Amino acid sequence: MRFIHSVWTKPMKGDRWGIKDQLKNNLWLFALSIAYIKKQGHEIVLHTDKLGKEIYGQLPYDKVFLTLNKLENSAHEIFWAAGKLLALKAEPIESIHIDGDVFLKKPKVFDLINNSRADLIAQMIEGCICINYSYKDSLDIVTLSLGKKTPVELNVNQNSAINCGLVKFNNPEFKKRYIDGYEKMLKICNNEHFVKRKSKHIHACPDLILEQWWLKSVLEYYNYSLQTILPDMDTERSFDKISNTANEIGYTHVVGSDKYYQIGIVKERLSEVAPELYKKVNKIISKL
Repeated sequence: MRFIHSVWTKPMKGDRWGIKDQLKNNLWLFALSIAYIKKQGHEIVLHTDKLGKEIYGQLPYDKVFLTLNKLENSAHEIFWAAGKLLALKAEPIESIHIDGDVFLKKPKVFDLINNSRADLIAQMIEGCICINYSYKDSLDIVTLSLGKKTPVELNVNQNSAINCGLVKFNNPEFKKRYIDGYEKMLKICNNEHFVKRKSKHIHACPDLILEQWWLKSVLEYYNYSLQTILPDMDTERSFDKISNTANEIGYTHVVGSDKYYQIGIVKERLSEVAPELYKKVNKIISKL
């Protein structure tokens, strides 16, 4: 199985969520993510930019590609998922993109991913009521900018989206429609007026609409099939069910800014799983 990480350094340098030293702290997360993949004997490659190669390219990836160099001057940092989409576009069908804060720890989760023939395999469905950011504000910002150019597939009335912590396409038509649509919307929204509009809504994350809401819209519009890794997060009581399943199959996703407050735990785990890699990351960081 071929896994993908993508590192676009521009959003990290921009101190997203007001958190500094993201380039350094993310190294620990990506290293642990790699360690679990390697432990199961699978391939993992990196798509990044020049700075990302200088830093993250020192981790034990099987291959490193400078796919994301073109984003430096072509996308604003608030569109942080642009790196993921560009990496997916450059990869063969069935390559599996995982975020750097996703850890696949048991054979069960690898078997689930490998054995499913669904058009799309993704982390889970997220109901908007359970998410700690404003989907409504984000959707309003995006649709106002798109106007008459809003794709027919974009369902403004749905009440959930697809968490893309893990994404694997088995259907090339679906993959193309999703990526093409993202790129078209990005081209329209990537301007100073959009950025100013977004700045008035502190909790809005418009790129989640282009990445996650859009993915679910395309899935349902064309009636593609979906296999999720975790149960739906649709009520407050979903968390226990999700946690139980995640523990059973060995799937962890430390989402959002929360991951930066758990670096100590990540370091400890990396020292246990891959002690030599732990030493290497320490060495890389000491030179930054």
